Amino acid sequence: MRTMKKLTKALAIAGVVVLGYVANSTAQVQQSISFSLTVFDQTETGVRPLRITNRDIIENLVGTNVPGAKLWLIMPNDPSPGANGNIGAFLRVKDSHGNVIAETDSSLFNIYQTTSSQTQTRTVAWNQFSLAFGGVGAELYGTATWTKSLRGPGGQGSFHCTVSGHCGIGGITDGERPCTGSISAGPPRPAN
Repeated sequence: MRTMKKLTKALAIAGVVVLGYVANSTAQVQQSISFSLTVFDQTETGVRPLRITNRDIIENLVGTNVPGAKLWLIMPNDPSPGANGNIGAFLRVKDSHGNVIAETDSSLFNIYQTTSSQTQTRTVAWNQFSLAFGGVGAELYGTATWTKSLRGPGGQGSFHCTVSGHCGIGGITDGERPCTGSISAGPPRPAN
C-alpha cells in the first residue's frame, strides 16, 4: 500500500509536469519577422553603408548560409512585459522543409516594451530590439504599432517599427556602429 501511494504521487507529479509542458508549448505564437537595416560602418576613408537583412541574421544564428530558411519571431500567447519590459520573445530559424535548425532564447534576442498605449486590437509601444548571438550585436529602438485580430491566436499582432540605434556584425563592421532601418512582423499564428 505504501509503495502504491508513492507511485500514485510520482505519477501525479509527472502528469502535472506534462500538462505544464503542453500548456506552455501551446501558449506561444509565431510570426514571420523581417529585418531591413543599414549600418554606417567606419572605414579608413570614410563611412560606408552596409545592408543587413534576414539572410545575415539567419547566417549568424545558424553559423552558415541556409538557402530557403525562414526566420520566425516566437512570443507568448499573452505577452505581459516584465519589470524591465521583457516580453519573452525569441527567434527561430526553420529550413525549407519546416524543420527547426536554430533558435535563440530571450537572453540572446528579445523585445523590450517599457511603455505603451493600447486598445483591444492595437498597441503603440516604445520597443527595444536586443540581439546578441553569433557575430551580431545590436540595440535598436523605435515606436512600433502592433495590430491584432480579435479572432487571432494571441500575441500582440503584426507590427512595423522604424528603428535606430547601433549594430555590428563580426568580421564585417568595425565594431557596433550607428544603424537605421525597420523591423516588421506578419500576423501571429500558433507556434509549431
